[in-house]
Amino acid sequence: LSAIQPDILGILKNKEILAINQDPVVGKSISPFRWGINPDWTTNSTHPAQYWSGPTQDGTVFMLLNTLDHPATMSFNLTESPFIRAGRQYSVRDLWAHTDNGTAVRSFTAKDVPPHGVVALLLKDAGNEPDGIFPACSVWWQCTDKNGTRVGG
Repeated sequence: LSAIQPDILGILKNKEILAINQDPVVGKSISPFRWGINPDWTTNSTHPAQYWSGPTQDGTVFMLLNTLDHPATMSFNLTESPFIRAGRQYSVRDLWAHTDNGTAVRSFTAKDVPPHGVVALLLKDAGNEPDGIFPACSVWWQCTDKNGTRVGG
């Protein structure tokens, strides 16, 4: 371990990232919810899926992978992940920086993601989204709760 690079050591010592790895719910692993620059459900070894999410006991983890050779802005609608409910707002935790980054409502944008860099986030349900935001859902399945009932809009 004495010859390990500092950035690799930083990953190995990051307790928040390790907690995701050790989370009992994550046994299913995270999975892609959008491929990014490729058509969804296609394989490309140079540019794999860029948007990933999965459930944890504390919320939903998101990993955004910039597969490009230049910085990129990466955005997504929260309900693109099957683990996020429509009509809710979510607190955002940056697992690399160990910072709380406010609240996300409906979408999230990560600016200037470094080339081949990864954004690691934990989103926790923070209650109903603020009143007065319309429409609540852009497609029907984003307004359907896990039990099949309609929520929001």
